[in-house]
Amino acid sequence: MKNLYTNKFLSFRNLFLALIFTVYASNTNVIAQDYPEDIQLSTVNYQPYQAPTGGFPEYLEPFTETMSGSTITRISDKDVFGTTSIRVRHNYAKDQTWNSDGSLIKLAGYPAAILDGETFEFLFWRDIPSYGRWANTEPNYMYGTPGNRFVKFNVLTNTRVTLRTFSSFSSLDFGYGEGNQSNDDKYVGLIGQNGSDRTLIVYDIENDEVVGTKNIGSSGDLDWFSVSQSGNFAVVSWRTDGSGPTQGLKSYNIDLTNERHIYDLTAHGDLGIDADGNDVMVAYEGPDGWNNDSYVYSARLDGGGVQPLFQYPGGIWGGHISCRNTDRPGWAYVSEQCCTSHDVASREIFAIKLDNSGTIERFTKHHNDVSPGNGHSTMAVPNRDGTKILFASNWNDSNIMSDPNPPAWVLEYPQESLSVDENEFTDALKVYPNPTSDIINIKLSGPNNLISEVQLNDILGRTLMNKLVDNESSLTLDVSSYPSGVYLLSVIVDGKKQTKKIIRE
Repeated sequence: MKNLYTNKFLSFRNLFLALIFTVYASNTNVIAQDYPEDIQLSTVNYQPYQAPTGGFPEYLEPFTETMSGSTITRISDKDVFGTTSIRVRHNYAKDQTWNSDGSLIKLAGYPAAILDGETFEFLFWRDIPSYGRWANTEPNYMYGTPGNRFVKFNVLTNTRVTLRTFSSFSSLDFGYGEGNQSNDDKYVGLIGQNGSDRTLIVYDIENDEVVGTKNIGSSGDLDWFSVSQSGNFAVVSWRTDGSGPTQGLKSYNIDLTNERHIYDLTAHGDLGIDADGNDVMVAYEGPDGWNNDSYVYSARLDGGGVQPLFQYPGGIWGGHISCRNTDRPGWAYVSEQCCTSHDVASREIFAIKLDNSGTIERFTKHHNDVSPGNGHSTMAVPNRDGTKILFASNWNDSNIMSDPNPPAWVLEYPQESLSVDENEFTDALKVYPNPTSDIINIKLSGPNNLISEVQLNDILGRTLMNKLVDNESSLTLDVSSYPSGVYLLSVIVDGKKQTKKIIRE
């Protein structure tokens, strides 16, 4: 919980920024989120992989890659960090590396290197707890599970506080390393163990109470356990494919009741939110899917069905998927790392839209050779708004391949200023009331004008809301949960973006 000083500071900051806006004329430029061009997968002409030329890129020396015009920077270096043994790459595609406000990055060693989230400079080593996960709502905190305790870790002071000791278990695990809290930091999925006996636990962090348990004994090969991003579901993935009791992907209500069998296959993937707002599992297909030209799937956790996503002749075979872009729902980020002799998306990082449109955004080639082993997996993970991507790569360099783990890199897609010109805000689009205390009404006049998407940004350009709309002529947004201040509302009408300043009283 933020302290009184912090709340007063934030209120003062919002007031100060609002005053700045009233001084400026109607034209205002603010950084907003931009992404590579949307491409229909069926139109892509993939080419054979080409290895990079030139020497190994220098530490913190950014360069521009050619696929999307993004900037790439190598952000870790053992010599600079002063270590020969600690991992200086990130942990996993499901593990968000940026903290909640993007100011810090954590890498995966113990102790872990903490970097500046904007400049990527090394800051300090920290003794993060086992499976330390950034809090989603407080920028300086992580959660973890040392021993049989669930703790909250302060990354600035390098100290931890025990939130609950699960004394009936000898050890506690954070989803076997693949779990995450719900996006509001309310629920978390834990695994309590006594020898080989295992119990699934859903813990309410906010109210310090266990809301559900399920003893699964010692049978079956449990791969991971987590809660969904919305906090509506608990999810179990068994390592063995199939539909049996200890096979495939299962979901439950958040209190671990009402088991549903979601899908037989459990390849690398992540829990996300699709374009319609449904909790989903997004993962690679296996041979059964390949036979139907399906290579990535999205399965609804409410049992609402499975949607093939990547349908392209030849398909993609291996890599990792991340939905850690929690401020940009409706997309999953894929790092393909199959053999370079395979033409389709070889060594590529791209985003795919979580609907049935076959829409992708191509970001870059990661140039990572994974033949040395799992430690060299690319495991690309986007930041929370999906404009930056952190990944591991040996850059096809034989000297780097001799290290158990390659260094970390960050891709930054170029961002342009979001121009706000009230004079260009068409009369056909009405936004009211403005100022508002809770509700914004958006209405279009004219029979052929349709809204496809709305986005709300703060005045620093950070995305607070991104809502896909099914071609509506009017809708209502609830902004009552946001602090008083000035915001930028962008409305996509017939493929064109219009942006207006909104004041929340």
